[in-house]
Amino acid sequence: MIEAYFEEILRDLIIHPAISSFRVVRQETSDEEGYIRVKCVLPNRTTLEFSEYIELGGNSIHIITYSYHWQNAMGALVKRWDNVEHHKKIETFPHHLHLSDEKVVDSSPMNLKKVLHELEKEIVG
Repeated sequence: MIEAYFEEILRDLIIHPAISSFRVVRQETSDEEGYIRVKCVLPNRTTLEFSEYIELGGNSIHIITYSYHWQNAMGALVKRWDNVEHHKKIETFPHHLHLSDEKVVDSSPMNLKKVLHELEKEIVG
């Protein structure tokens, strides 16, 4: 089930209009858990690098930790969604969004599909 989840992620990247190309930096799977890290190039030459650590719980996948880091062509942060437990004053703790102006704001729990939807709205139109 873990491998199938990662295969779905890669299929989504192949067909998504906000992704020009990508490469898997690291992928590890076992029967109970998995980790994936991917670097993507977007049509406007920005990049999205993301990682997910997941665990199998019953018959479903649970994203335990994530980071979706979007940066411009010069390497400066555009946005980063993550759930690292370091911004305890954020109402949606541990889920939060880092903005380019160094602000950290509330964010709902994210997954790759939600991030791709955000990228498509901002890049593809």
